[in-house]
Amino acid sequence: MNNITPINAARAPQLDSHNLAIAVLWRHRWENRVTALANCIEHLVTVHDMTEAAAELAAIQAYADLESENTLATIDMDASTSHIVVMRTEGGRPAMFTVSDLLRILGQARDEGRAVVVDRESHRPVVLEH
Repeated sequence: MNNITPINAARAPQLDSHNLAIAVLWRHRWENRVTALANCIEHLVTVHDMTEAAAELAAIQAYADLESENTLATIDMDASTSHIVVMRTEGGRPAMFTVSDLLRILGQARDEGRAVVVDRESHRPVVLEH
């Protein structure tokens, strides 16, 4: 009965970069894409000491997760490759987007002024405004 186990101070769990980005974006969810992503990237870099590239990726992925929360369509990662994105619409129907298709969509958005750079200095990432 002389064995005493010390009680360690409770520590809050550390959030991973994805959850950190979700939390920041949730606060800026009414902003447009560019502002929300810029704020999120800046927060992750300055407050959580992430590299800009890691912060960009975490912000982009978190934004996509939040935006697609109530949609039936998904990206089929098993069917997609580095040259084609396969999206499954309602009922699981596949829709394919080749790199050429995506470049054409990006070009059209640029022509219409909807392709916007989040960080003017680094010229990345590019997002499409609706």
